[in-house]
Amino acid sequence: MNNSLDALRPAQAVVDLDRLRANYRALAAFSPVPLMPVLKADAYGHGAREVARALVELGAPLLAVAYVEEAVELRRAGIATPIVVLAGFAAGQVPVLVEHRLTPVVSTPDQLRAVLACPEPRRLAAHIKVDTGMGRLGFAPAELPQVAGDLQEAGLVVEGLMTHLARADEDAAFTHLQLDRFDAAVSDLARTGLRPKWTHAANSAGLAFLRPSHTLARPGLLLYGLRPRPLTPEVEVQPVMTVSARIALVKEVEPGTPISYGGRFVTARPSRIATVPIGYADGVPRTPAMAERGSFRVGGRRVPVAGTVCMDLTTLDVTSLPQVRAGEPAVLLGDAPTAWEVAEAAGTNAWAALTGIGARVPNHKQTRGTRLARGARRPR
Repeated sequence: MNNSLDALRPAQAVVDLDRLRANYRALAAFSPVPLMPVLKADAYGHGAREVARALVELGAPLLAVAYVEEAVELRRAGIATPIVVLAGFAAGQVPVLVEHRLTPVVSTPDQLRAVLACPEPRRLAAHIKVDTGMGRLGFAPAELPQVAGDLQEAGLVVEGLMTHLARADEDAAFTHLQLDRFDAAVSDLARTGLRPKWTHAANSAGLAFLRPSHTLARPGLLLYGLRPRPLTPEVEVQPVMTVSARIALVKEVEPGTPISYGGRFVTARPSRIATVPIGYADGVPRTPAMAERGSFRVGGRRVPVAGTVCMDLTTLDVTSLPQVRAGEPAVLLGDAPTAWEVAEAAGTNAWAALTGIGARVPNHKQTRGTRLARGARRPR
């Protein structure tokens, strides 16, 4: 298979691993506790295998994913670092946890029963999740001593205790309330004689609320160069991924010309319309707001989306750029527009904008002036 960039479609997501490394170093310098980078959803769309390799090289002591399948993929890629499975696992996956040396977060009665029934419990270490206000997964604080006791009695190592902050990016008062509950849970567990190695609550926004009870933090969005809003830790990061496509056609049209599905955009003047081979199947939001306020960057300037975003194509009004021709890149997100700007035009958030980039967009890793296409191997 030819993995050169010229052999791939003229749309791409370029991931700058040097920026990723710089972001990790900045976060590690900011945080008084070790970092467990979160690589769920294919490292927020950045490519989990290459991202994991880069972070392991920098000394990340643990990695986190959402589901067992994601962790197994990293193991198959040769990642030997401890991996914590945050969101869940099914009872039938317990043997997979053991086989691949994965660390599950136990957060439901069914998961508790499943790991207690494990025929080799001493080969499993676990984290316990306590619900302090998210209202999703996790045991009530009052249940925690019994859950921990059951796990220890069965021979499992209780390696960690965690909670999930629901509003760390927008509500400091509620975040402090959650952390007060978490501190109380840590203290209650300590009175039973159990002091897990890892206690963690801080996501990216939560890094601004670290407490002495924490021994680990788990950044996600900040690692990839986007700052949570409106509350953001005082650490500078840069976007790691740039998504773009080369213009397929620039067409001169008369005033009154309807553009794209539904004809909702009608040119008010003689116009130049650029068609770009990237659409909503690739992660360009298909919302009325994107059609009305969305933009791409072409030739260093913003140009508006012109009409409804299609599955495979997007049309742009490049009338203000008479020099633009087919073959020039149009940037959906990166340094500008940022994933936050795309998200605001779509009525969503930066997490969704990043993870929404479609799998059919070739993903290239760029580092020290070189690029690797998806599936290519670095020379040894």
